[in-house]
Amino acid sequence: GRPYRDTPAYRHIVAAFRVNRVTSEKLCRAQQEMHFQAATYLCLLRSVREHAALHQEYHGKGERSPEEVAGLVGFRLPQQPGGKG
Repeated sequence: GRPYRDTPAYRHIVAAFRVNRVTSEKLCRAQQEMHFQAATYLCLLRSVREHAALHQEYHGKGERSPEEVAGLVGFRLPQQPGGKG
């Protein structure tokens, strides 16, 4: 995917931090709120990354043949007489 710095959510969080940063001239009460929003965004990024990894690993590969399914669970299908199976 694209870098996280190009996402609108990231740009919003950075802009909010810049607007609400503490200076010697003002005390910003919203600073804790900005930290909470940043932590929430970090949690979202980690969760999306973990979801993508889990989806990649466990997502179905489509329809499987009966022989393939039997092989996955450790069975073999019986052979038909006449060599048809």
